[in-house]
Amino acid sequence: MNFLTRLFQRNASVPQSTGVNCPLCHRLCAAPTVLGTVAATHPGPFSVAEYNLVECSDCEVVRLDPIPSAADLHALYQASVQFSDAHYTDPEQIERMLAYYGSCLDNRGLMPAAGETMLEVGAGFAWVARACRLRSSAVHTWAQDVTAECEKRCPWVDRYMVGMLDVVPRAQQFKLISLTHVIEHLADPGAILADLATRLTPDGKIFVTAPYRPKGWQSGDGIKPWLDYSYLHVPAHISYLSKRWFTRSAEQNGLRLLSFDPAHDNGQAFEAILGR
Repeated sequence: MNFLTRLFQRNASVPQSTGVNCPLCHRLCAAPTVLGTVAATHPGPFSVAEYNLVECSDCEVVRLDPIPSAADLHALYQASVQFSDAHYTDPEQIERMLAYYGSCLDNRGLMPAAGETMLEVGAGFAWVARACRLRSSAVHTWAQDVTAECEKRCPWVDRYMVGMLDVVPRAQQFKLISLTHVIEHLADPGAILADLATRLTPDGKIFVTAPYRPKGWQSGDGIKPWLDYSYLHVPAHISYLSKRWFTRSAEQNGLRLLSFDPAHDNGQAFEAILGR
């Protein structure tokens, strides 16, 4: 444990100053509580070697500080291979993924009807689109990702678009928009939710899954549980969002937080559903 880590742990409960604009909730609030320092877990020439892990006392989001730069994000996603690991291709893992997302579609009222269109954002292998297609050949499946790595490997997707979100035609409305383990990678998740809210049908829903907290961690518990957290991917995972953040973000965009379940993956990940 280095000196800075000890210093940050010792002062973890003390806000450092006031009047800071939180980059995640965009509200003027007390400076975030510094939990400690975390080193990069991904190889790469990033803009900094270590980040602070901090918590906003207002929106309760835990995030990296500084926010990774655009160059860092490009190195992580457009300039690297992401989907070669057996995690994405092992038949038993694929079966588990499809069973999980299929149960979400079936039990949470997310499955589009015949003729309706769904969009998977940051799709990769587009598991939710695949689960939809297994249930109905009449649902239109669309996917978007910043990399073309999986574009030709998802025959269950009717239209796979490569690029930032603006590659998706603005006129198209979606009954379901899914972001599964995507939102934690975004430098400004609120801006993406604002964009997606305009793309929903009147009765459409946004389905989000993402890392939440180390099992049992609460504000004031410090940095130690995070250091063994399997979802601490630095700097790929920028933020660990909260129910309060989703509630506010939904309201700001004419939506409601319909459900927030932090019990997924033994309490280490959450599911959120937003709608009108």
